[in-house]
Amino acid sequence: YKQYQKFKYFIHRVILFFSPGSSQIQLVGSADPVVALAGDDVILPCYLEPNVSAVDMMVEWTRSDLKTQRVHLYREGRDSNGEQLPSYRGRTTLFKEELKNSNVSLKLTGVTLSDAGDYKCFIPILTRETTIPLIVGAVSQPVISINGTKDWGVVLKCDTGGWYPQPELEWLDSHGNVLSATEPTETSNSTETEINPEGRYTVRRYVTIRNTDNNRFTCRVVQPQINQTRETQIHVPGEVFIG
Repeated sequence: YKQYQKFKYFIHRVILFFSPGSSQIQLVGSADPVVALAGDDVILPCYLEPNVSAVDMMVEWTRSDLKTQRVHLYREGRDSNGEQLPSYRGRTTLFKEELKNSNVSLKLTGVTLSDAGDYKCFIPILTRETTIPLIVGAVSQPVISINGTKDWGVVLKCDTGGWYPQPELEWLDSHGNVLSATEPTETSNSTETEINPEGRYTVRRYVTIRNTDNNRFTCRVVQPQINQTRETQIHVPGEVFIG
């Protein structure tokens, strides 16, 4: 059976090589980077145009930004991942039932921050390739707490951790107006940023608020690169404020 598959693959290469339309076949990926959150499953799109079966072609996915590049290899009708990067083992899949429809997209499961990079989809027999950038982010819900009082108001703290890339954090009043950050003490800044060994960011921001008509305030965390926003709201009881 293995010899038959090799012979079939060889004949297919010869036929395709001499086919008058083979020079017109292109690989099409994604016009924009693919964006995912840590833990998601993601599909890196790659198609042959015009529509032609890829069942008997070799399909190679690599990371062009890494020294050891192999992410997934399909050849002679089956996966051949003996030289696959260890971090991708058991996490990559081609849509075998869709190969006949020109679909050579790669599914990557359980995405991690280290998966971010440039992925190359390559069909050796056609000498065609396309690159699909993958951006991976991480988010969490912000947590609000009352950090103390001042003569003229109450100090609120908003804390959010585990983000990537670094997010922006802002305070809003009940009307959606952005509040200026204030220093919680004379020696510390109103915004603090930390980064852990995994490269994830923790950001906390303080604001001093006055007694208002409803005392509702919102902490909003935004990361525009991955198009993610998280909000938490707090209601501060009037008795907390110092007369």
